[in-house]
Amino acid sequence: MNFLNLGIGEILLIIIIALIIFGPDNMVKTAREIGTFIRKVTKSPYWQEVWATRRELAELPKMIAKEAQLEETIKDLNRETEGLKSSVAISMSELIKEVERPLKEMDKGLKNEPGVTVEIPSPSSETGETIEK
Repeated sequence: MNFLNLGIGEILLIIIIALIIFGPDNMVKTAREIGTFIRKVTKSPYWQEVWATRRELAELPKMIAKEAQLEETIKDLNRETEGLKSSVAISMSELIKEVERPLKEMDKGLKNEPGVTVEIPSPSSETGETIEK
């Protein structure tokens, strides 16, 4: 149990200290006076203004986001980026097809041509020397 961020042990300690300071007879009278003071403070227009300001500050981020239409802007940006992604993907696939088409034709042409043989003379035949092993 927490009351004003105070635990049970802390509340008991405050009550014991109040009993020691005020005594059992004056403690009831002091508690009444504190209660009336707190009631006056909470009913005062200043306290009401403080709580109204607190509520406004808590709602401020929501109001700013609503005024700036951030959610709609984010949705629009997401739609546009999705459109860009699809158009880029289409463009890339078309580019790949354009590049692959000539490569396939060239590959077909190379397969149809007869193979070229190249003879490399051995080094011993040029100089007239024989290589022994």
